[in-house]
Order: sequence, then structure tokens, then C-alpha cells
Amino acid sequence: MIDLIFYYVFYCSAVLFYGIGMNRETVLISSIDKNLFQFIIKCYIATLCSSALSWLAVMNLLVPANLIELYPLLALLIFIVIAVFIEMLMRITTGFKTSEFAVSYLIVLLALNESTSIIEVLVITASCMTAFVILLPVLFALQRRSIIAHPHGTKIDEKMPVMFAMAMILLCLAVWNVSWLSEGV
Repeated sequence: MIDLIFYYVFYCSAVLFYGIGMNRETVLISSIDKNLFQFIIKCYIATLCSSALSWLAVMNLLVPANLIELYPLLALLIFIVIAVFIEMLMRITTGFKTSEFAVSYLIVLLALNESTSIIEVLVITASCMTAFVILLPVLFALQRRSIIAHPHGTKIDEKMPVMFAMAMILLCLAVWNVSWLSEGV
């Protein structure tokens, strides 16, 4: 199980390799504030609950009826209900709006696609969300460093150094697999 966690958090990071939330990462690092913690908690709860309930519904409803092709629709319906409920709770209790759809739903679909048990669904979901969260401070630091490195008055695109940093991190993660150098492959 620990290898599954490390696989989805580091080596096969959902953000870097699958591209889940890459555009959201660049938006979040430019506006890191105290509400980010509430956003992360909401995403964790919504994805974990949606993944577990979707897996149970797929296994108990769609598999016996031979309608497994409909699992993205069922997962979408379950995710919308849970996300709206959590959003309403957060707006009532904290007054903070945390609407997020694409990242959380894509993580739910990834977890449902790549798992064979409910434990794997929960581990993959939590690992993908953790990969998303771990990358935020790294990219924030890289973005601030690139802003500091440029002289005052120089206009720079703030997203370009971040995308370059993401590409370098991806390259560093994948560089050890040099099987393409072997002649027999």
C-alpha cells in the first residue's frame, strides 16, 4: 500500500503526469492566502467521499446490471451532490466560497479507473490530492524566486517560470527511466 501512495504522490504525480489541475496550480500560487487551507480541506473531503460512494455505487449498481460504461455519469452525479452539500456547509459556517470542480472530479475518475478495491480508491484519491497540495508551495517558491531574480521594471509573464519549473520537476522525476536507450527495446 505504501508503494501505491508514493507512486501517486511523487513518481506518477497527478498534476505533472496526468495534467490534473495544472492550470489550477498556476492560479492558486498567484493567490495564496489564508483561504487556501479551507479550499484544500473541502477538496479532500469532497474527493474522498465522492470516490468511496462512487465505487460502492458502481460495484453494487452498475456491475450487476452490466452498465459499467456509465460510471463517469454516476460518479459525476455523486460528486455534484457531495460538492454542493460541502459548499453550502462551508458558506454557512465560514462564509468562504470554495467552488472547485475540475480537479476534484478528475481525481475521482482517476481513482475509479486505477483501483480494484475501496481501500485503493481512497489511497489513490488521497495521494493525488496530496500531490496537488505538495506542489503548491514548491511552485510558489519558484515563482517568487523568478520574480526576485528579474530587475525592477522588467515585465515578465508570471506563469512562464512556473510552467518551466513544472517541466523541470517532471523531467527530474522521469529521468531515471532510460529504457529507451537500450537497443533491445
